[in-house]
Amino acid sequence: MRKLLIATLLASAVATPALAAPGDREAARAERQQDREERQQAREERREQQQEARPERAEPQVESRARANDGPARAEAVGRADRQSVETIRAARQADRADRQELRDDGAVDRRQADRADRQQLREERVVDRRQAIEQRTESNRARRELRQAERAAPNVLRPRVPVVSNTPRIGTQPPVRTEARRRSPTNWSRHWRNDRRYDWSNWRNRHRSLFRLGFYYDPFGWGYQRYNIGWRMWPSYYRSSFWLNDPWQYRLPYAPPGYRWIRYYDDAVLVDTWDGRVVDVIYSFFW
Repeated sequence: MRKLLIATLLASAVATPALAAPGDREAARAERQQDREERQQAREERREQQQEARPERAEPQVESRARANDGPARAEAVGRADRQSVETIRAARQADRADRQELRDDGAVDRRQADRADRQQLREERVVDRRQAIEQRTESNRARRELRQAERAAPNVLRPRVPVVSNTPRIGTQPPVRTEARRRSPTNWSRHWRNDRRYDWSNWRNRHRSLFRLGFYYDPFGWGYQRYNIGWRMWPSYYRSSFWLNDPWQYRLPYAPPGYRWIRYYDDAVLVDTWDGRVVDVIYSFFW
């Protein structure tokens, strides 16, 4: 009797798990489904937070660039904004990678497909990172170069020459304005003659090169070449008769009106008002 009772208890103990197994599987499946839904909901919340955070981070970047254009801290401000943008992109990539890992663990996507997607994303991230690094270095170098140029003094060739009026000829000076009454009214000279084909001196020079080789130029004061602009006044020694171009048409230049003369000044052809020495027209590097 005792043996029969023990056998009955053992049989019931073995049968109980077999009967309870289907219910346990259903409960476990429901728990996994619930966990999956919770993780999916968490992923959607993270994405919404990232989308909301991206515009917020874009504003400081624009502000920092605007501030950078106003002062010497440009390189630092732009670099800070770029770092914030890079950090935002990297955070989004890490969130996407974490989402794929969760889907891979849940069995919702194929592992091999997810691995290929990860590798492709890594390659794209490396390319983007390299481009961003190059752009950041370029921007930083440009900002530093602009700062150095802003702090550096302008070279002499870029500084505007201010003519100094002097009664005595000195280098960099011009004679004072004459106070005598002018015998004839000044001519309103037009420089539109350059658009006339008759005065195509450049093409004429290419075909008659020897006419434009006038040899050594004698500077009356020995000052060396000074670039004269229109409106400057030259000292009379520079437009005396020995420097006149007596036949301007020989060089395909228009004839000078009365009271004006085409002269040679080093390799430049200068039209001078002989009354006060004012430069009316000039062609630089006219002669060889």
